Amino acid sequence: MTSRYLIPAAFLFAAGMAFAEPKITMTVQSVQTDDPQGYAQALAKSSELVKARTGIEKLNHVWIGDFAGEASGEVFVVRTFPSAAAMYADMDKMKNYPEMDLLLAHLKGMRHLGSSVLYKAVRFEGAYAGGAVFNTSIVCSDEAAYAKLLDGLKAAIEAGGFKDAKVNLWRVVSGRSQATHLVSIALPSQARVAELLDKLNDENLLADWYVSAAKLRKTVHNGTYHDITQ
Repeated sequence: MTSRYLIPAAFLFAAGMAFAEPKITMTVQSVQTDDPQGYAQALAKSSELVKARTGIEKLNHVWIGDFAGEASGEVFVVRTFPSAAAMYADMDKMKNYPEMDLLLAHLKGMRHLGSSVLYKAVRFEGAYAGGAVFNTSIVCSDEAAYAKLLDGLKAAIEAGGFKDAKVNLWRVVSGRSQATHLVSIALPSQARVAELLDKLNDENLLADWYVSAAKLRKTVHNGTYHDITQ
C-alpha cells in the first residue's frame, strides 16, 4: 500500500538512456470554496476512490492559508507523486470510473479552481499530517548553493529549539509566475509555527543566515498554512 503524504517529483525517463533518479513531484492546486471543511470531506471520499484503483493512501491533502496575504483563507489541494510520469499513469487508472465522475460533478458545485503549479523536490524532508508550514516563495540565482545554505538554516533552527522542523526546497517546474522556488518549513502544529515566527523575529535567530541568503535569493511572498485533510 502506497502512501503519498509529501513523499518523494518530476520527470525524465528514456529507454536505453541513463538519467538521474526522478525526484518527488508535487502539485499545488488553488481552490476557491465557501466551505473548506466540506470540501476537505469530499476530497477524503475522492482519496478513497483513488486508493481503490491505485493503492495510493490519501492522495489529496487539503491546506488553508492562515497569515498568507491574499492567499489567507484560500484552500490548496496538495498531491505528491514519485514522478510526473507516475502522476499521469495514475490519472489514466482513474478513467472510466463512474463513482469518481459522480463525485467530480458534486465537487464542481462546491469550488472554483484557480492556479495549479508543478514542483520538483530539491531538498525533501516532508511535512506533518495535521501540521502547519511557513512557506517562502523566492527567486533563486544559484539553486545548488542555496540548497547547501539550507543546511545552515536547518542547523540554526534546531539549535534554537526546533528539532522537529522539516526543511524542504521545491523548484517550480511548470506554472511559474514569479518565484523560481518554494521553501517550506514544516512543524507539527500552528502553535509551533507561531513559536518559530516569534523566535525568528523577536530574537533574530537567523540574522547571520539572512545576510548570506540575500546574495542568492529574492523573496516574492511568504505565509503560514495548516493542513485540514480529513
